[in-house]
Amino acid sequence: MFLTTLLVFVGLLWQLTLSQSTPEPVVDLGYARYQGRYNETYGVNVFKGIRYAAPPVGKLRWQRPQLPAQNRSHVMPAVEYGTQCPQTGYTVPGNSIPVPLGSEDCLFLNVVAPPNRRNLPVLVWIHGGGYGLMSGASFDASPMVHSNDNSFIAVTINYRLGAFGFLSSAEVAKSGVLNAGLHDQHFALQWVQRHIHLFGGDPRQVTVAGQSAGGGSVMLLGMAYGGTLDTSLFESLIATSPYLPTQWDYDDTRPTEYYYQFADTLGCLTAETRAQDSIFECLVSADTVDLQNASNIVSHSATYGQWAFVPVTDGTMIQDRPTSHLMKGGKLNGIRILSGNNANEAPIFTPLDIKSEFKFRSLLFNNFPRLSEENMTNILALYSVPANASDMTADSDGENPPYSTTNSQYACGWQQAALNLYAEATFICPSYWLADAFSEKRGGKAWHYQFSVPPAQHSLDIDPLTQSTDMTGVETEGMNQVFRTAFQQIWGNFITKGDPALTLAQTDAAESGNITAAGAGSWPQWSGIQGQSQTLNLNMTGGVPANTTLHIGGTTVNVTFYVPGDDDLSPPLEADFKIADATSWEGGRGERCQLWAELGPWIQA
Repeated sequence: MFLTTLLVFVGLLWQLTLSQSTPEPVVDLGYARYQGRYNETYGVNVFKGIRYAAPPVGKLRWQRPQLPAQNRSHVMPAVEYGTQCPQTGYTVPGNSIPVPLGSEDCLFLNVVAPPNRRNLPVLVWIHGGGYGLMSGASFDASPMVHSNDNSFIAVTINYRLGAFGFLSSAEVAKSGVLNAGLHDQHFALQWVQRHIHLFGGDPRQVTVAGQSAGGGSVMLLGMAYGGTLDTSLFESLIATSPYLPTQWDYDDTRPTEYYYQFADTLGCLTAETRAQDSIFECLVSADTVDLQNASNIVSHSATYGQWAFVPVTDGTMIQDRPTSHLMKGGKLNGIRILSGNNANEAPIFTPLDIKSEFKFRSLLFNNFPRLSEENMTNILALYSVPANASDMTADSDGENPPYSTTNSQYACGWQQAALNLYAEATFICPSYWLADAFSEKRGGKAWHYQFSVPPAQHSLDIDPLTQSTDMTGVETEGMNQVFRTAFQQIWGNFITKGDPALTLAQTDAAESGNITAAGAGSWPQWSGIQGQSQTLNLNMTGGVPANTTLHIGGTTVNVTFYVPGDDDLSPPLEADFKIADATSWEGGRGERCQLWAELGPWIQA
């Protein structure tokens, strides 16, 4: 009897010890309970696949997101990412019909939270992907949370993509909701306000952040509802490479054309549906696989570097074009911003056959069909390639010729002029305009950076934010531990303190490279339209060149980045941060961004 009792006691003690060494956190959201998992590597609780809205299927297609149904019958595991939203952009090799990827039941989010903490600031991440690809699972914030002493919580979200999120026309406006994907983002931010305290977060200290289409979403959320949301959903914004495609009015020619093309692909554009005004009802009742295929087919019919299903000016949530709202003193949600861009944003978005001024002009008219001859003259005055332009393929240093207007490691001459034009009009100038707008806002603050670590292509600035800081090898794309730690702490400082500048202790910790330019007192706030705005250029020096081959638009391009040398003669790979004049950068980028702002009515519909 004694032995039996002893064995039972030992068993219970072992179970208690096991549960303490592998805690499994549970959160009660009211409508459901979820059990996450403790990540010992980073010291955080991780909850994946939490439903934040009802499945937008059936009659909820192209409608505002709804509260999820209550389900308290059991504690649901939150250890796997929820399904991604249908992806618009993948195709079967040799077949024009895409493979459906994802599910319409996709409105899930993920939370990374340090355990046993209260009132922590919160980062809400919105993924990029041209408003058609990727999911919240693509951004693992655990390393960045850890490198910032587990001082904030991170939330990553899914939202409807492609035609499911951005189908637009007068008929959609009449029977559904425009910009459904943006409404999902807004709804997720409301979820954070209601529930993040249960994870130890402070809903009053929220930073909304994103890259590419995610950065564009942050830009639009900053303008949402005419800026009347103020700080009710977030205080701070981070927008890196904010994507600004042509933003049409919801019932304009182009989105309406895509709407009817989408309906026709599904067999919903018939004499009967037109007569009965039932095209939209036909789409709502269509098979999900057919809808996904149609979304892909129509999106691929758009101009190279453009997508069919993107945000529109709807008159309610999105009341104006960014070029108008940001540059004319429109009200803004939030009070401070950290914006940024990459040195080489455009190679994957631009045809690589631009060998002459004629091809350059053709590209402009294809991308911006409403440009006038006067507009074209003004653009060519700033983007023309001089006859004596260098034919060297090497990145600009930003401050001395040849500039990125004519030369990069990807191209030179008219091809590089096209790359630079697309980059500035679509990603870089919007990052400037956001900084301008928040610096001009009463009580507002803004900082700006450029990520220049070769090859410095679009989205590569996200890698060092999601990697362990002590990573080594070629896969680090030429960044060392000092760079990655400093970059993660820049973001962390902005999230937790409202100021990205590194502290003295953080800059003193650098053992390989100069990061003092990012320090407090060295990195100035962006000073606005009338001032001399300055940016922080993030780069690396030293190392030995490593070549890689990229396949872009059917063309092969060799690019170079740098990795640590394998002998004592190689220069050390070091972080190299410096402050630069953003206006004169790259031979007068400020003037070119001002031109694109003035061209807003022509390029943003």
